[in-house]
Amino acid sequence: MKYRIIISSLILLFLVSSLFAAKVDKVYKSHHYRFDCLENIEVDIEDDVLILTCEYDRDLWIEITPDHELYISGDRIYLNRYQRRLVGDYYDHFMEIIEQAREIGMEGAKIGVEGARIGLLAARGVLKMFVSDYDESDLKREIENEAEELEIRAEDLEEMAEELEEVAEEFEDLHFTMKSEIDELNDLDWF
Repeated sequence: MKYRIIISSLILLFLVSSLFAAKVDKVYKSHHYRFDCLENIEVDIEDDVLILTCEYDRDLWIEITPDHELYISGDRIYLNRYQRRLVGDYYDHFMEIIEQAREIGMEGAKIGVEGARIGLLAARGVLKMFVSDYDESDLKREIENEAEELEIRAEDLEEMAEELEEVAEEFEDLHFTMKSEIDELNDLDWF
C-alpha cells in the first residue's frame, strides 16, 4: 500500500511538473508572463525587450531594453548611472526568474518521468512475482533503491525552487526601489 501511494504521488508529480514545464516553456516562447507582485501589469518579452503594460489602459506601457534603457509609452526616460543600474538589475532579475522557472519545470518533468518509470518497474515486478522466484522483498528493495535516487533529485529541485523564491523577492524589492527612485515611474499609479 505504501508503494502504491508513493507511485501514485510520483505519477501525480509527473503530471503536474509536465504541465508546469509546458506552461513555463509556452509562456517564455509566447513572451507573456504574470507576477503576483505586479498587480494590474501584463508582462511581455519581444525581441528581448521587457514590456510592462497597464491592464486597464493599453496606452500605458513601460519598455526596458537589453541595454537597460527605459521607455514609458514610447518616450525615452533619461537615467543617471544609479537609475540605469536599477533598471538593469530589474531586467536581469526578470530574465533570471524566467530562466530558473523554466529549468525547474524541466527538471520537475524529468523527475516525473523517472517516477513513472519506477511505477512501471513496480508493475513489471508484480508480474515477475507470478512467473519466477522474485518475491515482494525483491520488489521492495528494487523500488526503494530507485526511490532514494529520485528523492535526492526532488530535494535538489526544492533547493532550486528556494533559490528562485529568493530571486523573486529581490525582484519585488527592485520593483519598489526602481519606482521610488525614478520619478517618471513613481508618477504611474499602476506600476
